Amino acid sequence: MNKHQQRHGLSMLEIVFSIGILALIMLPVFMTFSTGNRNIQLTDAEFRAHTAAIELMEQIVSLPFGKITSGEYDSNAIVDGGQFANGPVLYKITTADDLWRTMKIEDIKRDGRVLFKKITVTIKFAAAPGSDRIREFFMKTLVANETL
Repeated sequence: MNKHQQRHGLSMLEIVFSIGILALIMLPVFMTFSTGNRNIQLTDAEFRAHTAAIELMEQIVSLPFGKITSGEYDSNAIVDGGQFANGPVLYKITTADDLWRTMKIEDIKRDGRVLFKKITVTIKFAAAPGSDRIREFFMKTLVANETL
């Protein structure tokens, strides 16, 4: 080539080098999309677990203090239409095969009198659809004895 001839186009080395740089730039973008999709699935599962915990908690908290029976209740006892503590109160629970509910009710006493009931609702759920990893969501509250 002499000084007066101009080169038009790109060499193969320049093209390969450019594609490599583009791939390095795009890799974090694709990873962000992948992570975002996984987080959306997790958020959906957490939202459903949170809603299930609120649903169960509201039913127990709405009972008169004397009807809230202390004890531990597992998923087999907490079913739609099932009795709470073998009493007259029936659960109204949204069925979900991928959520496992447990509840623990404890007495908090002072001077031999029950002042509060501590209610802990635990919801277990799969971290993602088809995943074997189980996560837990807890919700706790106190119910005061209104008869004191």
